[in-house]
Amino acid sequence: MNKITLALAMGAGLVLSAAAPTAHATPIVQQLDAPDISASAFNSLFKPIAEAPPITAEYRFINTPLTGVVQSQVLEGTGAYAGVYAYAYQFGVKNVTDSSGEPTSVNSASLQFNATPTRADLLGTGGPGSAVFVVKDGTVGGLSLPAASPGSVVQAPSSIAWLPGDKTGALTFQYLDATKSTDPLGAGATSGTIVVLTTEKWTNKLVSLQNANPQIVYPSAYASEGGPIQEVPVPEPSTVLAWAGMIAAAGVVQRRRSRRAV
Repeated sequence: MNKITLALAMGAGLVLSAAAPTAHATPIVQQLDAPDISASAFNSLFKPIAEAPPITAEYRFINTPLTGVVQSQVLEGTGAYAGVYAYAYQFGVKNVTDSSGEPTSVNSASLQFNATPTRADLLGTGGPGSAVFVVKDGTVGGLSLPAASPGSVVQAPSSIAWLPGDKTGALTFQYLDATKSTDPLGAGATSGTIVVLTTEKWTNKLVSLQNANPQIVYPSAYASEGGPIQEVPVPEPSTVLAWAGMIAAAGVVQRRRSRRAV
């Protein structure tokens, strides 16, 4: 094995060993892919549950009037998706300003979610599917129709993070992201509906929302409880592509060295 190939192999081994879980490892934050799905396609696969009707709960930031609402509902899968629960979330921001006259907004939202999200191929691509989907073009269950803030478009999070801890898990829906040049959820907006899949039933948890003004009223929303808390087992597509790229790069280096040797 030549030196470059050996170095690549050793580097890949070090990366894999660093990524492997250990007894005292810091929890790994996973970014979950969240493809769009149409309201009609989603509603053909999941139906509302009488025991988990829509919840609309208010939140407020300091120095701001009633700031908005968090809506949530649990739906259950039908047919091939029987036994899967869909936790639907929607964030609404009222068209109000804070005491300085600045229009309010939401940078991110987070809540405990104590069961590992479950992947499902709702789009019928034949792949591992996703654990999170976003609906922008219609209503899900009894939630509101997504709406854009003035001069904007219907917004979805720029990223969705899953943090599996030792005892609890957490989901974070990030809107404001300087690295991706994405804006906060603006005043007057009703977000696209975010659907998180799992096989565990529900309880209620408080939701933490963020902007420059501290939160003083906390809404409640449905969240999963009682399931295993671990990393989402199937690698993200971006991770698979990244490793494929590394392997391809190693192959290119090897071919170039072989041609030079000839």
